[in-house]
Amino acid sequence: MKTHHRIEQLCNDAEQKRRCFYHTNDSERHAARTRVQRGLLVRPHRNVYARQAYWNSLNPAEQCRHVIRTLSTQYPNRTFAGISAAAMLNLEYSWSLNREGTIFLASSSGNSVRTHSSIQHVIIRRPPTHNVVHYLFNQQFCTLLMPANAPNTADSIMTNLPQNAILTNIVPVTSPARTLVDCGLQYPFVQAMAMFDSALRQGIVTREQVMEICDSLQKDCGPVLRLLRYTNPLNENGGESLCYATIIDEGFAVPELQHVFIAPQSPQGTFRVDFVWHTEDGRVIVLEFDGTEKYVDPAMTDNHSVQRVVNDERQREDFLKQAGVTAIIRVNYNEVRQRNPLVRKLLEAHVPMARAHPFYERYTDVQGRVW
Repeated sequence: MKTHHRIEQLCNDAEQKRRCFYHTNDSERHAARTRVQRGLLVRPHRNVYARQAYWNSLNPAEQCRHVIRTLSTQYPNRTFAGISAAAMLNLEYSWSLNREGTIFLASSSGNSVRTHSSIQHVIIRRPPTHNVVHYLFNQQFCTLLMPANAPNTADSIMTNLPQNAILTNIVPVTSPARTLVDCGLQYPFVQAMAMFDSALRQGIVTREQVMEICDSLQKDCGPVLRLLRYTNPLNENGGESLCYATIIDEGFAVPELQHVFIAPQSPQGTFRVDFVWHTEDGRVIVLEFDGTEKYVDPAMTDNHSVQRVVNDERQREDFLKQAGVTAIIRVNYNEVRQRNPLVRKLLEAHVPMARAHPFYERYTDVQGRVW
């Protein structure tokens, strides 16, 4: 197919700025649609295009961010909310929440209905907002989060960026606290936990700020209060947050996170585990969440073979038992997602149930310490 130089230029510029492109005249519109029909471009949203190969290289959360950056460029007065704001704030969550490709916008009036097949409005009276600022610096794509009371013009924002930085996108979103409240009310406990954990881990919000939003709303914020009770920034990724939340949701005792065991017989001397329970009868139960990348990602395996990684894990378990651990549970993402395999392993290891013993119904502070 004959090269359309304008479309190529739009694609190149958009990819550099981590967004899609949109047409501005009939010639570009016709050329873009023709290339969509021939499989060279994709159209994930109305008047939003990208090279098919480039688009397929992005994970669902980054695809969502590309669409939002494009829409914000076209409509700079829009404020993004809900899971769309969570994506722009780089909060962790299950990519399945982006499956339908819906973009959520904050609106001060009207109804919470879809005005377009891929756009849904969230009614928020005077929403607290932040600007997610993206810029290029030393060939790196960087992000800066600026609160609502900061100047939001391009010239004012540039004063907060490093010298020689190139401003690429300014995306208004609901504040981190308001975003957590909206998502906590919309999604189940086990799906929202990763957002709360990652927001606290990044230090972009406090529990008190989330409580202030809840206090200002005339609605039942019970689900958000439950999330605040248990959220723990010591969960290092979304998989661990999902596992942690599922354990709690199934009624088991709240585990301690990232506990360090001293193992003098080991060359490392210490081992840190994902979850641990110290029971009243003296047992020490460890649960390790195994992400697939632990076995297939060279960056995680130091380029070792799967067999080498498995052998290392077995040796690690031997050292943990020498350090006093009485039971070790290993679970993966699919077992957590299906719930029953995780529950069966917890029951077989005799992990205490919180409902059976109030001592285990505990929560943590912002540093992850158990109260």
